[in-house]
Amino acid sequence: MGSESGGRSYSLTEIFAIKFVLADIVIIAVLLLAGPWFALAITLLFVVTSFLIWYLVERSETDESQDGAAVADSAPERDPVTKLQERYAAGELSDEEFETKLDRLIDSNEQAEAAGIDTEELELERSR
Repeated sequence: MGSESGGRSYSLTEIFAIKFVLADIVIIAVLLLAGPWFALAITLLFVVTSFLIWYLVERSETDESQDGAAVADSAPERDPVTKLQERYAAGELSDEEFETKLDRLIDSNEQAEAAGIDTEELELERSR
């Protein structure tokens, strides 16, 4: 609900306060210039739009929270090297096991590249 130019964002309460202050000014002007029926119609219009704004803001906040949960649930899997590093850091693998498995991953990556298979998720270079 904030401005797109980097300004401050307004809470729902502040938006309603601003809306009702502006609405009061417009209703008083319409009452003085056009008569009570027009003022009543404008008042009803402001009340309806206020409920509409409230509904849309609540709905978008609910959608965003559900989207955030869906993104967290469908987080992409880590690449094999990261998994291997985490297992090594946790003490599940010895130095030799880590080196062997890492060499196997590097070899498989080189073989995939030689075969023309895209390996963007696993970019490795032999360090020796």
